[in-house]
Amino acid sequence: SSSPSHPAHQRSIAAAMVRSVQIAVLLVTCAAVGAKLASAPLHPVCHSITCADIQCLPPLELRRLDGQCCSICWAEDHVVGLDRHSALGGNNPYLRDPHPAAPSSCSGSMCFQPHCAEGYTPGHVQGRCCETCVPGR
Repeated sequence: SSSPSHPAHQRSIAAAMVRSVQIAVLLVTCAAVGAKLASAPLHPVCHSITCADIQCLPPLELRRLDGQCCSICWAEDHVVGLDRHSALGGNNPYLRDPHPAAPSSCSGSMCFQPHCAEGYTPGHVQGRCCETCVPGR
């Protein structure tokens, strides 16, 4: 066995100290996330729900608001670009009006010409705003 002054023994002690610091940092991080998530009490209907164990990639952050059962990955609009399809208005050859049988709540929807796989044709599905691919007739 090695003595306390032996280089191998000193490396072993240094490695153990590094692992201890890593574990401490991990525990503090977990406690901080847990405290953040525990800050808003769960609504009674949430107690029977099992939420997914999710990890968020930056710039998204784990967030649960009052009234939400489960946490989500979230970032403000100024952090993550939000595509509102504003550039798609005007003369777009693929843009289509909502289907004539679409619900009245579809007013203002942006629909596009569907390109269907073999055996499917453009058609309407009740409750949808736009034409979609349905089994061929």
